Amino acid sequence: MLKLFDLVEESEPKKRIDELRKEIERYNYYYYTKNESIISDFEFDKLLKELEKLEKDYPEFKEEISPTKHVGAIDLKESKFKKVIHKKPMLSLSNSYNIEDVIAFTERIEKNLEYKHERLEYVLELKLDGASISITYEKGQLVRAVTRGDGIEGEDVTENILAINTIPNYLKEDVDLEVRGEIVLPLSQFEKLNEERLKNGEEIFANPRNAASGTLRQLDSEIVKERGLDAYFYYVVEPLKYGFKTHKESLDYLDKVGIKTTGVAEVIDDLTIMEKRIAYWEIEREKLDFETDGLVIKLDNIDLWEEVGYTTKSPRWAIAYKFPAKQVTTKLLGITWQVGRTGKVTPVAELEEVELSGSRVKRASLHNMDEILRKDIRVGDRVFIEKAAEIIPQVVSSIKEVRTGEEKEVTPPTNCPVCESVLEKEEGLVDLKCVNPNCPAIIQGSIEYFVSRDGMNISGFGSKIVERMLELNYIKDITDIYNLGEHKEELMQLDKMGEKSVEKLLASIEKSKERPYSKTLYALGIPFVGKFLGNVLAKKSKNIDRLSQMSKEELLEIDGVGDKVAESVYNFFRDEKSMAIVKKLKYYGVNFGKSDEEVEEKIVENGKFSGKTFLFTGKLQRFKREEIKDLIESLGGTNLSSVSKKLDYLIVGEDAGSKLTKAKEIGTINILTEDEFIELTK
Repeated sequence: MLKLFDLVEESEPKKRIDELRKEIERYNYYYYTKNESIISDFEFDKLLKELEKLEKDYPEFKEEISPTKHVGAIDLKESKFKKVIHKKPMLSLSNSYNIEDVIAFTERIEKNLEYKHERLEYVLELKLDGASISITYEKGQLVRAVTRGDGIEGEDVTENILAINTIPNYLKEDVDLEVRGEIVLPLSQFEKLNEERLKNGEEIFANPRNAASGTLRQLDSEIVKERGLDAYFYYVVEPLKYGFKTHKESLDYLDKVGIKTTGVAEVIDDLTIMEKRIAYWEIEREKLDFETDGLVIKLDNIDLWEEVGYTTKSPRWAIAYKFPAKQVTTKLLGITWQVGRTGKVTPVAELEEVELSGSRVKRASLHNMDEILRKDIRVGDRVFIEKAAEIIPQVVSSIKEVRTGEEKEVTPPTNCPVCESVLEKEEGLVDLKCVNPNCPAIIQGSIEYFVSRDGMNISGFGSKIVERMLELNYIKDITDIYNLGEHKEELMQLDKMGEKSVEKLLASIEKSKERPYSKTLYALGIPFVGKFLGNVLAKKSKNIDRLSQMSKEELLEIDGVGDKVAESVYNFFRDEKSMAIVKKLKYYGVNFGKSDEEVEEKIVENGKFSGKTFLFTGKLQRFKREEIKDLIESLGGTNLSSVSKKLDYLIVGEDAGSKLTKAKEIGTINILTEDEFIELTK
């Protein structure tokens, strides 16, 4: 007899299975039909795997229409394009997120094949993040192009495909051929397209994949042509009938007949090498002009594909290795307004904690109020976040499709959240600012900036210590740091300090006086003067007295200095409070450059490259970046940051790119190998 609690237990997995199916179908609908991502790939895969496990554990609840059984969107009713049944289904790939999954994949294949002889070979390819396409050629002529759709039936977009310049209308051989690949929007084109849309007041595309997919389904093929789509192909349908023995051989054939591939098809028979190449491409992909969210690993021997077999959704002879998620979704719980060292007040998103690129994230940048309004971000929204330059988490967009109506619009503060002074907004700028020079947040920010690793590099001086020093009134500005020795006894009494910690801190403060002049300039926090410009200004001026006396016109003559920087530096050295700080730091012995006598002596001794300008590009084998810069400067030369007519010598390493091209176009620049440069120094 079936007991009541058995019924309850049975209803729970059934309820979750139904929820997952409904949720996944909704995401599929937006992704494949509306060209919108409202969840990250990683999170989608987690939901799909959960559903697959539940269906396996509870086979009585399996259904043939489950999203675990089909690819893509089921409903194509909204399409304005003709429907076409694929000759062979367009399957998806099963995903993996770690090397253990890849190892398990190869072990399954070998077990399936009972393979005990020589090593099997696999092909490693880039996995493009675009819109899948299948193109048919008859006697070498393009006759049909069909989107993936639900994997069984897609949309005929032939007219639009003909508008993509990189897809050949005619092959180099009169062959009947069906090929599959990915339509992408190059990143360079994506940026231009979004800039144009912003100018025209149109909504920008969230990412290149959405832009490519949306463009492909335009009714006007002229729009497709204008947007500059590109395409790469990775699969020949029914490869055995062409006599191909390996997948690599089929890709080489595509290149031969004029069909574009990524050019990345590495044949590997060793898992250690495979792991190294995966790690290599995880970094190198950032240099590509198209989005790639992972790698595809395929069994190279085509003869064995049928034996290894297929699931209802994907081939068992291939797997996708997905790179760590660049974007994830989470909930925006609230907004905190922070005051920085310059008085700028910026919004910070408080989030439901989530894992992103290997770390736990619960706060992210919202940049400024204008960005919040432009992206229509509200408290309570589900949002996409990513790491800008793989470091700082930022909110990319809100997901309006899942709003409940309880979300609240963001209103900017009118007063400083720290000192309550009325905030101001400079004309032409987007940021709110606290203009109270005595605001505790501004003072604390400037001190933390001064002692940072890139500045004076005073170890043991974290934000909590700075905050405590300010509370105790031991420091009021950055100059008081060099007077902390007077409070040594009091410091040792503080919680978690102790004698050794205090002695280390004071020793680090003393050592900071020897920091290079360029680091001291950076640490002063002059607006717009970061590490690079601090270096440029230090090298040009040689000491702070020279720099402080420069006119705006003289500053503008320095390579890399523009109007904003010149104005900022000029004003800094004409501000009484700033100059009082510089004077006091000088008194304490902080390094502000060589004296004029030392500078003149150095020029006389090391003048071989005097008056000459240098730049290097590509991967150098004989020097580290800082080593070659130091050598050039020690011989009186100047390092430039870009190629221009002012450049005398370009030193070229491996994989030199656009800088070499531009130097050749200018024609007056001496181009040297590393060995030729070394000869020049002798």
